[in-house]
Amino acid sequence: MLKKVSMIVIAFSIVTTSSMAGDFCSNNVPLSQVMGATNTLNDSTDLAASLVTTSANMLSLSTSLIDAGSTANEEYVKAMLQLSQDILDMADNIASMADKILVMADDIGDMSDRILETQRIQSANLTLTQSNILKAQANFNSILNK
Repeated sequence: MLKKVSMIVIAFSIVTTSSMAGDFCSNNVPLSQVMGATNTLNDSTDLAASLVTTSANMLSLSTSLIDAGSTANEEYVKAMLQLSQDILDMADNIASMADKILVMADDIGDMSDRILETQRIQSANLTLTQSNILKAQANFNSILNK
């Protein structure tokens, strides 16, 4: 069971990281931003995998407590259930952080598209300006040569 869950977490990380990298690379985002976002997502994926391992250990422990029957310490069971809830809350926070990272990656892609379009427009303006200057120089040369 643990191996299946770990494989799902790893597969999710690979798919998500690959799709993010594709968005970044197609929009000429600096490598440092790509690496920062993917490292953050990989860190959260590692943490999620650790949480899966911890929850599997807790499941094993709870099974042994059930098998122990009435000899189980009630305070210990309450503490374990509280720890389980804390782990669930942390996993929810990690998922929320991963969603924010994906939104940020999309925003960076949008900004990159705008920058590229601005560069295209400015390149056309520069070409037109150069052409006008060359024509003006030719006109001055023809005036001076008369």
